[in-house]
Amino acid sequence: MSAKARVLIVDSSSEAREILRTLLKRRGTETLEASAATHANEILERQQPDLVVYDADCDRSPSQEDSRVLGRTASRSDTPIVVLGTTKRHLSPLPTGQLVTKPYHYGSLIRRIEELLGSFG
Repeated sequence: MSAKARVLIVDSSSEAREILRTLLKRRGTETLEASAATHANEILERQQPDLVVYDADCDRSPSQEDSRVLGRTASRSDTPIVVLGTTKRHLSPLPTGQLVTKPYHYGSLIRRIEELLGSFG
């Protein structure tokens, strides 16, 4: 991966964001962060990251509307999304998202991210 690759981490858990940020930074990847999908949409439109890692369980909006908006925004810019969630929520409104079920291991999540960012560098 190249330092040019940028990942937007969307998770309500500051600890989870910190761990993922640290692991990606060690691999030369820049990270952007948001604690909610509403803020993530703004970052996605302004900063245009190469990939979004989105914890779908942080969407508390009615009918997962925040996830739908994030999915549409990512779709317009062809930005892939890795969706973190429980299997019961796998019917997420993010049809282009790649699901990583919880509980997950950071090692396998990082490998998935690296695969998706493989075109950079």
